[in-house]
Amino acid sequence: MVPILTWGPITSANIEISFALASLSIAYSTFTCRTERARSALHDTADTVKYQNLLACWGFAAALILPLPLMWAVAVVAAIAEWPVRNVVGRARLYRHVYSSAAAILAATAAHAVTALSLPRWYGIAVAVPTYMALGIVAVMAVMVAARQPAGARSVLKPSTHRVEFCSLAIALGIVLLISNHCGILVWLSLPAAIGLQRVTTRNRLRQVTDEAHMKPMSEEAWFIAAREVVAALPVVSIMRIDTAEPGAVNAVAQFQIGCDAIGYLGAAGLGLLLVDCPAMSAEALASRLRMALREKGIDASVASAGKPRDGYSLDHLLALCEAELVARDAASRSAKPRPEA
Repeated sequence: MVPILTWGPITSANIEISFALASLSIAYSTFTCRTERARSALHDTADTVKYQNLLACWGFAAALILPLPLMWAVAVVAAIAEWPVRNVVGRARLYRHVYSSAAAILAATAAHAVTALSLPRWYGIAVAVPTYMALGIVAVMAVMVAARQPAGARSVLKPSTHRVEFCSLAIALGIVLLISNHCGILVWLSLPAAIGLQRVTTRNRLRQVTDEAHMKPMSEEAWFIAAREVVAALPVVSIMRIDTAEPGAVNAVAQFQIGCDAIGYLGAAGLGLLLVDCPAMSAEALASRLRMALREKGIDASVASAGKPRDGYSLDHLLALCEAELVARDAASRSAKPRPEA
C-alpha cells in the first residue's frame, strides 16, 4: 500500500471534526433546497445548465485535516444528503450523481495524499488546491467527451466556469485555518457563507436568463415555482404584476424587463416580475417608470408592485396586495373617464 494512503490513527478530535463537517454539509443541502428549486424552475426542458454546489467547502476541508476513512465518510454523507436537492424537480439521473460524487471523492483523496507528503503544511495545502481542481476538471471533461460534447469540454477550461468552486475552496481553507488555530467552534460560520454564495449564484443565474436575447417570458407554472421559493428564501424581494387586455401587449411589456430577475406569464394577458434584493419602495419607483414607458408606447396596462418584508412574507401575500392595487387602479381609471351626457 502507498504510504501516504495508509490509515492513520483516528482521535476523538478527528471524530468531532468529521461530525461537524458532515452536519454542515447536510444543513447546507437542507437550506439550499429552496434555492435549487428556484434555479431548476428556470429550465422548462430536460436540458439543464451545469449543476453547481458548494459541498467542497467541507469535503476539501476534510481532505486536508482528517484521516482518510473519516474524509470518505464525510464525502459519502454529503453526497447522500445532496441527492434530494439535485433531484428536486425529478429530472436528475442517479448515475450522474454517483459519478460526480465519486469524482469529487477521488479529487479529495488526491488532495489528501498531497498533504501527506514530506512538505511544510501550508506548502502541501498550496499544492493540494490545484490538484483538487485539476482532477475535477478532468472528470467533467471526460464526461463531456464521452457524451460527444466537445464545445462543452472546451468551456470547462475557462476560469470563469469554476468561479464558484474557487470560492468554495476559499471557504474550506478558512475552515482549516480556524481549526489549526484552535477556533473550531467558529467553523459553523462556513454555513452562512456558503448559503450566501449559493444565493448570489442563483440570483446571477436569474439575471443571466432574463438578459438573454429574444427571451420569452417563463411559463406561469415555472414563474410561480421560482417566485415562491425565492420570496420564501430571501429577506428582501419584490414582485410586480402587469395586467393588460391589449393583444400582443404582453410581449411588448416583456421587452422592457426593467432589470427584473425573472419574468413570466400570469393568466391569459398578464405578467409577473420578480425583483431580487429590491425593497418595496424601489419596486414602486420601477413600477412608476414602467407605467410611463407603457404610456409612451400607447399600451393600456395596469401595473402594481409589492415587496417583502413591508407588504408581507409570502408570495401569496404579495400577489394579494398587487391584486388589490390593480382593482383600485382599475376603479380609479373608470371613474376618471368622462361620462356621456344624457
